[in-house]
Amino acid sequence: MKKIMITSAFAVLLLATTALAAQQPAAAPPRAAGISCIGLLNDLSLCLDFLQGDADEPNDRCCQGVKRIFAAADTTAAKQATCKCLKSAFNLVDADLYATQTLTGDCGVPLSYTISPDTDCSE
Repeated sequence: MKKIMITSAFAVLLLATTALAAQQPAAAPPRAAGISCIGLLNDLSLCLDFLQGDADEPNDRCCQGVKRIFAAADTTAAKQATCKCLKSAFNLVDADLYATQTLTGDCGVPLSYTISPDTDCSE
């Protein structure tokens, strides 16, 4: 299967547009408990090389973004909003499952759950 290369800016735009389009008319806006999915995706875009398997380890800018993401997830509602956003982003950027699961540890961020398409964000 051929891997499609996308720029960080295009990936963020694509992810943000998809996240907004997925909202139901009666649903809350994409900002929940201080978490903006668009902002989260902007921080995550710094990690695309690693997440798509084009880099062996995350770079410093990527890890700074990861740390910002998880520092903002300081309540249960914020953690759930972050989880939902990351879960939707996983498939959109064709992320490598192993890279996704090791990213936080590689950046020195303790995470009590595994990020994958099957993660239950309500837990």
